[in-house]
Amino acid sequence: MKTRSVREELVEHALVLIRRRGFNGFSYRDLAELVGVKTSSIHYYFPSKDDLVLEAVREYRARKQARLDAIDASLPPAEQVRQYLALLCAGAGTDQACLVGMLAADVLMLPESVRSVMRDFVRIHEQWLARLFERAAAQRQAPYPASPQQLAQVVFGALQNGLISARLFGTTDRLDAAAAMLSSLMPAEQALAVA
Repeated sequence: MKTRSVREELVEHALVLIRRRGFNGFSYRDLAELVGVKTSSIHYYFPSKDDLVLEAVREYRARKQARLDAIDASLPPAEQVRQYLALLCAGAGTDQACLVGMLAADVLMLPESVRSVMRDFVRIHEQWLARLFERAAAQRQAPYPASPQQLAQVVFGALQNGLISARLFGTTDRLDAAAAMLSSLMPAEQALAVA
């Protein structure tokens, strides 16, 4: 088993701290205690907190994109949705929220480089959902009430709100409602014909 470098450990712990506390909820001292290094060591790898957060957001986006890319587009749309929701909702109702959702509240104080990666994260999800809606539209009996791109924006927004609300209310009711809405937009699975 490969051990992680100090830099990798710093990013890994930063991911957890940001998802738990947000941008202003942790310091380099907190991070140093978790990793077992001096704060000066953190400054060696990440001269500013903005540099650390940028790397954390890049890592988070890359991990989520790799998991999205691993969902087989040839599967029935309902199965793709099931896998997508498992990815997106992992950790819902725990002490960790979506990293981009947590940072969104502080977006005006973040540098443009971080905001840009955050926007990419949202676009990746919306594009994936739009492609799913395009494929599913051909299998539905009725057309969608909006374009695939518009549906993707609405659905992703509802899911993100559900993730944030799960922390606020201590229940996944709103997230479950958003997930059910997405599932209901998929064509009914066809029963296999028995020969």
